[in-house]
Formats: sequence, structure tokens, C-alpha cells
Amino acid sequence: MAIKATIHGIGSGLCPLTDKEGDGLIVTLDDGTVTEQFLSWKGFKQLLAMKMGAGKKAEPARKAEPAALPVVNGPQK
Repeated sequence: MAIKATIHGIGSGLCPLTDKEGDGLIVTLDDGTVTEQFLSWKGFKQLLAMKMGAGKKAEPARKAEPAALPVVNGPQK
């Protein structure tokens, strides 16, 4: 999956995702979810990670196969 973004500028501001003041960028995503919005670098990274993971289904953990045990037919002489 590709994410297309336009960066309009960089600076400081309040990030709506992290709710913190800091350095970041003003960005627009081509899918229309973000339009000329300031995001901190951390918020931008979180948004990209969320978008990249969207639609992906986590694979279920595989159960370990039981180890084969040797067959013993009684005491050996």
C-alpha cells in the first residue's frame, strides 16, 4: 500500500494526535483524511504506521506442534 503526502511546510505547533506542542510539519494526504494539518513528527509517524497497518489482518499465532515421542515396547534385553 502506498501513501501519498504533500508537505506544505515545517515548524512548531500543537499536534491534534499527540495533543502536545512541538516540532512537526503541515501535511496533506492524498486520500483526503488530512488536509493542510499540522502534525508533530511523532504524530505523523503514528499516522503513517496506522495507515500502513490499516486493512492488514494480523496472522494468528501458530500453536507449537507436539514433539514426537519414541515408542517404547517394554524393557529391552
